[in-house]
Amino acid sequence: MFNNKVSIIIPTYNRAHLIGETLDSVLAQIYTNWECIIVDDGSIDDTEEIIASYIKKDMRFQYYHRPIDRQKGANACRNIGYELSNGEYIKWFDSDDIMHPDFLAKQVQALEQNKDLDFCASFSKKFIKTIDDLNEDFYPEITFDKNAIYNFIIGKLYFLTPSSLWRKRILEDIELFDETLYNAHETDFNFKRLIEGGKFCYLEEVLFYVRRGHQSIDKESINDPLCLQSQFDYFQKVYQFLNSSNEVLEDAKINKLKKYVIYREVNFYYEIRNLSCFKESINNFKLILKDIANVNLRFLEILRLFFGIIVILFFKKGYWLIHLKKFDIRR
Repeated sequence: MFNNKVSIIIPTYNRAHLIGETLDSVLAQIYTNWECIIVDDGSIDDTEEIIASYIKKDMRFQYYHRPIDRQKGANACRNIGYELSNGEYIKWFDSDDIMHPDFLAKQVQALEQNKDLDFCASFSKKFIKTIDDLNEDFYPEITFDKNAIYNFIIGKLYFLTPSSLWRKRILEDIELFDETLYNAHETDFNFKRLIEGGKFCYLEEVLFYVRRGHQSIDKESINDPLCLQSQFDYFQKVYQFLNSSNEVLEDAKINKLKKYVIYREVNFYYEIRNLSCFKESINNFKLILKDIANVNLRFLEILRLFFGIIVILFFKKGYWLIHLKKFDIRR
């Protein structure tokens, strides 16, 4: 019988109308050795009163406010929850999603029976109002460890934040969620764990349900320059990894991935430039120039990209110049 404690960490913001369903699904877990740490990002609705009623029923629930000296946002709340946790396992969850009753039990069992694994993920489904209207599946195309970094960078392998159960020991003394990011935080966090050598398994079962159709605590607007900049910054981190000497990937794959990353960067650069002033785009321009200089490209490709990013910088035009579709290796 497995009995290691699981720390469930839930950031929340103005979820009084939804968080009760989430906490009910936590209470319904057949695995009972858990603590649930809820970190409020500054709610102005009845969130505190709702959670107080759950704490009154079950002392395994804990409620904290984000300190005013910490960055606002879900990432800081996730990190704060981790700092307060006492479990051997960590489960970050969202305040509007719902757990299957077997969620924790099956993931704890997988990790207890496979001591070499660092985390365990699972499939999920999307719903709008109730889990009776489940529709879209969240199943990554790739679910195994082989070539994990390569498949993760191109999006064939992914992990939703609530999906994974983590051994706490592998998370100690490392950067967790980047509190400066407005978007791509989930991808950034999991990328860091993979390049650190994190080993995982994917349970090919739907064990939680993801709510969609409302504004999230995480900013995800495609028209928000801060969100777009966060995605650009994530791909900069990927490029820095690819440009460093490493024995994880073959040279041929590294060059393919560098071209793909540049393809993604210049597309975000174009979108950001059209939403931002000239001065704010200069740094991105310089970073792309540096990346282009460190990848094996044909002369005409270099010329096209170089003139493209200049035209975009000065005139907010020239998308066709930087849109090198052949660099997109996702298909």
